[in-house]
Parts: sequence; structure tokens; C-alpha cells
Amino acid sequence: MLSEAVNILLVDDQPSKLMSYEVILRDLNENLISATSANEALAVLLKTDVAVVLVDVCMPDLDGFELVQLIREHPRYQNIAVIFISAVLLSDLDRIRGYEFGAVDYMPVPVVPQILKAKVKVFVELYRKARELEQIAATLEQSVAERTSELEASTAQLRKSEEQFRQALAAANMGTWRHDLIKQMSQRDKHLNTILGLKPIDTAYPTSEWLERIHEDDVQAVTDAWQQAISTRGAYEAELRIKRSDGTLRWLREQGHYVPGADGLPGSLTGLALDITERKHAEEARSLLIEELNHRVKNMLTTVQSIALQSMAGAQGEQKDRFLSRIHALATGHNLLTQSQWNGARLADILDALFAPYKDEQRPRLKLAGDDVVLSSRDAISVTLAIHELLTNAVKYGAYSVPEGNVSVSWNIDRSSPKHRLHFRWVENGGPPATEPTHAGFGTRLLRSLAAQSNGEYACAFLDTGISCELFLPTER
Repeated sequence: MLSEAVNILLVDDQPSKLMSYEVILRDLNENLISATSANEALAVLLKTDVAVVLVDVCMPDLDGFELVQLIREHPRYQNIAVIFISAVLLSDLDRIRGYEFGAVDYMPVPVVPQILKAKVKVFVELYRKARELEQIAATLEQSVAERTSELEASTAQLRKSEEQFRQALAAANMGTWRHDLIKQMSQRDKHLNTILGLKPIDTAYPTSEWLERIHEDDVQAVTDAWQQAISTRGAYEAELRIKRSDGTLRWLREQGHYVPGADGLPGSLTGLALDITERKHAEEARSLLIEELNHRVKNMLTTVQSIALQSMAGAQGEQKDRFLSRIHALATGHNLLTQSQWNGARLADILDALFAPYKDEQRPRLKLAGDDVVLSSRDAISVTLAIHELLTNAVKYGAYSVPEGNVSVSWNIDRSSPKHRLHFRWVENGGPPATEPTHAGFGTRLLRSLAAQSNGEYACAFLDTGISCELFLPTER
């Protein structure tokens, strides 16, 4: 809201009349500027913004009509409010002439003060409103310009992001897709079409055409995954083989999500497809390599066992049996790692395999309790051999050497330490008193080596009821 006073120009060659106008308009609290000639009025107008001009029609140098004509020719004052005041030219023709020259009103003399003040006040307020509208328009125009600039920058950034996204899709050998569940129409971008050996353009096609491209052994799994995503209104994920135009197969990994439609109607599935053919080929090659390696390791263990039998032909039976049992324990750990392609072995599976020959369904003598822990391929073999030594000792000298003895094995992941640790406990009960050996045997050396190579700890106690051992081993989270 404009609150500052505006300028009102009073033009008359008689000072007494100018003074009377000032007295009448003084209560408006505006800036009253007097001019005694047309030239003086023009000089004021060239320097000052004026809201209203009161001008006498009859003046010696230029009359009021000529002055207003000059004012209207200036672009700055084409819309200024001009009120003519005349004591002699009072006919209707005179008034029409005044309006034709651009006056907004034509008043006779003597002037009625209240009327003059009211009319000037109206045009002053109109001037203020016009100025306010100009400011609002300027502010709006600036806001529009700023917003336009922001939109242009945002659009440019969006185009840049889209281009980067397209480049990333092409570099990663990925493409986008969308399946409309109502229209049963699908869309592929040019990157996915390139993967399929088609023209690199965005296309729309019936969804059935996509299903026909999927390998027949994978169609059911894909459609089941679709239905799962639709029913749960959640994520979709599948690996499938797709037939290219040249008849070759490519492996795709699809990931997407369900997008609900309007008014509760079925929506669409949309997502990305990644060409994983090379990865699948690498996995197949890795599997073949691991199978070959496993085959050779088994042959090597068999050869070692055969050589040991021949080399130890004259050895005592206990020494021979202990050596062969260690070879068998090594093969057990190797087999468990082979099943997981050397990604690790579950501790529970190791225990089940080692204790299998000593299970008694009628009289259980083994208690197992622990978390689902997977040992790394580095630790699995060592832990298998260590448990084998404890079990062999229990069978020969400890809890399993007497009918009433039993073994309790428990383990858990200790998460209180900065690094997660496996806490493994072996406790024998009901067996003969355990005696600490005078020298470190194979089992003790094995536990010591296992703790050292993995930055772990171990401790064994020889009690009246049998051996009690604890092993602390850092493990992957």
C-alpha cells in the first residue's frame, strides 16, 4: 500500500486563484505544486511525477487546451488526470472540446470547494491504485521471470540427468520396461531393445509378445513373480532367459515394483532389466572350475590315504587309525565347502557330519545348541579338524569312553565386542577325570594354530568329569 504523499500540479496565471486551490486541497495532505504559466507547468512535469493537474483554460502564453495537448503527447503523461477550470468557456461545446483534449473533468468558476476536493481525492486514489498495480505487476513479472529462469535451469538439469541416466543405462547394459495391467500393453526403451537385438528405439507392444520371448522354462517363474508383486503391491524380481531376434539367448535380471492405478484399478509393473549373460557364463565357468578342483582334491586325498596305508603297513593300529581319521575329517570339511562352492560351511553341519558315527537314537549322548553360524572357507577346515581331535579324544579317553558319559556343545555370536566373535564351548560330563598332558599333542597344537591364524583365543580345563574347552574366533558379520 503506497502511503507517501503524491504530487498535485496547480496551473493558473492568477496567484490568488492558486492560493484558493491550495487552501481547498490542503486537507488532502498531498504535495501541492503551483505553476503560473504553461511553460512553468511543463518544466515541473519534466522533473516530477504528478498524479493530478488542475489547469485554467484561459492563460496568456498557452491556453489550457494547448497545454494538455502537449502533456498528452509525452508518453510519460498520456494517462495523467487533468481537470479543466474555466470562468468563461462554459458551453457544452467547450466541455466536449476539453474532453477531446484528454481532460477527465471540466469545472466552472466559482469552484465549489467540497466538489473540487472530492474529485481530486478520487483521482489521487486512482493514481495510487494504478501505482500499486504497477508495483504488483512488476513484482509479478519479476517472480515470473525468476520462476521461468528456475524452470529453465531445472529443465536443463533434468535433461542433463536424463542424458546421464541414458548413458548409465547404456554403459551398464540395462534397459527400462513397463507393463500396463489393464491394457495388457508393454513398453521398452531403446536400451532394452538393443539388448534384444532390435532397433534402438522406444517401442510399445502387446504384453503377450514379451511373454513369448521368455524361455519356456522360465515363463512360469516370471508370471508367478508378477502375481506376487501385484498381490502384495510390492517389489518384483526375477532372472530369466530371453530370446533375441537372431535366436540366441540372453540372461536378464529384472527388478521393478507395482504402481497402483487410479480409482483403485489395477496399475502397472515398471522397472529395469540388466543383461547378466556374461555373469551367468562366468558363474558356469566358475562352477566347472570348482567341480574340477573338487574332483582333483578328492583324488589327491584318496591318493594320500592309499600312500599312508602302504607307508604305515608296519605301524601300530592306533596310530594308523588316528592318521586315517584325520584324513577323513579333512575330506568331511572339504565336502561341506564343496556343497557351498567354497562360500563357507555351517557349524551345525560340521558337527552333524563328525558325530554321525556316534549317534545313538535310543540314548542320546550329544547336546547341541547354537546360532546359525557359517564359517568362512579359511576357518571351516581348521575348526573341523579341531572338533575331530576333541571328539577322538572323548571316544578314546573321555566322556564317550564310558556308557554314562555325554558331551554338550554350544556356541553363539558375541556381538558385544567391536568385532563379532564366535564363542564355541565343548563340555564333557560323566566321563573319567581328565589329566592335563605333559606335552602338547596334535589337537592342542591345532587349536593353538587356529587361534593364532584367526586372531582368536582358546582355553581348555581338565576336570574330574572330563575336558572343557572354549574357543573365541573372529567371524564375518
